[in-house]
Amino acid sequence: MKFGLLFRVQDPPNAENIAERWQQALEVAKVAEESGFDGLFLPEHHMMPDAYLPSVWPVLGALAAVTERVDIGTTVQLLPLDHPIHVAEHGAMVDVLSNGRLRLGCGMANFPQEFELFGLNPKRQKSRFEEAIEIVQRAWAGESISFHGKHFDIEAAGPITPQPIGAQLWLGAMSDPGVERAARFGCTWATDPLHNVEVMKHWAGVYRDAAEANGNADKASIVLLRDGWVADSLEEVEKTWWPCIRNEHWFYFEKVPRWVAEREPFLEGVETEADFVFDRHRRDRLIVGSPDDCIETIRKFEAEIGMDYMITSFRVAQGPSFEQELECIRRFGQEVIPAFKGVAAGA
Repeated sequence: MKFGLLFRVQDPPNAENIAERWQQALEVAKVAEESGFDGLFLPEHHMMPDAYLPSVWPVLGALAAVTERVDIGTTVQLLPLDHPIHVAEHGAMVDVLSNGRLRLGCGMANFPQEFELFGLNPKRQKSRFEEAIEIVQRAWAGESISFHGKHFDIEAAGPITPQPIGAQLWLGAMSDPGVERAARFGCTWATDPLHNVEVMKHWAGVYRDAAEANGNADKASIVLLRDGWVADSLEEVEKTWWPCIRNEHWFYFEKVPRWVAEREPFLEGVETEADFVFDRHRRDRLIVGSPDDCIETIRKFEAEIGMDYMITSFRVAQGPSFEQELECIRRFGQEVIPAFKGVAAGA
C-alpha cells in the first residue's frame, strides 16, 4: 500500500498569513518525501475567505520542483468548472515537468457559489462532468478529438502537446452513482475523508461490481482519504488535534448533506458542533492515537475496503502548528508506514 499526504492550506479568517502558510507547505512536501510518503495531494475550492486553494496547477508545478520521487496530484480538482482541454494541457505539462508523477483526482464540486462564479448551472454538473472526463481521457490518449456534446464542441486536428508520460486520472465520489461512474470510466476511485468504514465498505463493493460489469475489473483501484494524527496517546490527540478537525468536519456536515444515516450511527442526536464527540467520531473513521493505534486502524480499513493507497491530512485550517505538523509527519513516516512496506520499524 502507498501513503500520501493531502495539504489543507488555509488561513482563517481572512488569509492574512497565506503566503507564509504556502512556504511552510513546500517545506512539509520535502519532509514528507524524506519521511517515506509516496505522494503529495491538493484540494480545490473557490470563493473561500481563508484562501482555500483555488488553483492547483501552480502548486503542482512547485511540488514537482521541490521533490524527486513522490506522486503529485489532486483529491480533488473540480473538473466541471474548467474547460477539459485546458485541464488536459495543464495536466500534461505537470506530468512532463514531474517526469510522469501526476495523479489527477477530479470531482464535481459541491457549493452553489462555485457554480455561480463560473456562470454554470449546478443541475447540469453531472453531464458536464462526464463529458469532461471523456475529453481528458481521449486527449491524454493522443487522439485527434471531434466531440459535440451538450456542453462542449471540440474539433482538434491533432493531439494535444505535450503528451503526458505517466499521468493517471482518478475520480472522486461519495455516492453509489459516483463510484459506478468511476468504474465505468475505468478510473481509480478516490474516497472522501468523512464517512466511516461501513459506508466505505458498501461503496467499495458497488465500485468493484460496476468495474466487473463494465469490463474494467483490472483497472479497479481504491484511494482512501482519512484525517489523522499520531501522538503518544488518544488523550494527547484529543487535546492537541481534535478541536481543529472537529470544526472542519462540522463544516462539511452542515454544507454537504451526504452522510449515510443508516450506516453512520454516530449521527443520531448530532445537532451542533459540540455534539461531535471525539471518542464516538474517531471510531472507524479517523487514523489517530499512538503509532500502534494508527497501524491497527489502517489494517482494519485495509481488511474491510482493500485500498491500494491511503492519503492522510494532518494539519487543517485551525491547526495544529507547523512545528507540530512536521513532528507528526516524521513520526508517521518512521513508526507507521514501515508496518505496511514489508519492513518492521526498527529492523
